[in-house]
Amino acid sequence: MKSQYKWAIAASSALLIGFVSVQQTGALWRDSVEASGGGTITAGLLDISAGTDGVKQFNLDGFSLENKGPGDSVQMPLPVINSGNVQMSYLLSDVILNSATPPPLSLRVATVANEAACTETGDVGTEIYDGPMDGAGFSEQLVPAGQMQILCLRATLGNSAGASTGTNATFTFDASSVSQS
Repeated sequence: MKSQYKWAIAASSALLIGFVSVQQTGALWRDSVEASGGGTITAGLLDISAGTDGVKQFNLDGFSLENKGPGDSVQMPLPVINSGNVQMSYLLSDVILNSATPPPLSLRVATVANEAACTETGDVGTEIYDGPMDGAGFSEQLVPAGQMQILCLRATLGNSAGASTGTNATFTFDASSVSQS
């Protein structure tokens, strides 16, 4: 008979805990809601492209130091196009050299007014990065909707480059929309 009392007490305790729990949860849902002063939600299309064809992956044909010696460089333009309808900010977040022992390479990135301003040689434009190519990056750049920014990229082979070494590079850009207040 004592066993039945223990089960009855245990069952009533569980029922009481469940009832208290439901009451506490119910109180949370009855809480009042504060009114908001209002705001504007704006949606837009963010679309970053590279090159004149508006592609997402871009092969930098000609950006090669093949058959070059230490200290030689190559320079070419890269148009970054905001194909969307909202202002964007973008940045170069990383450059990875894709070989086990890549040659020493440096990278200079500058903004120029147009593709013709990125001549084959010379320190042209407004410099936004100059340093090692491996791990390169620059801070955010703003491009209004429907416009472009021309980057002038220069790769230089380091003086300690060995013969018959090679690599290719992967440039990673990040972009996001920028609210205009």
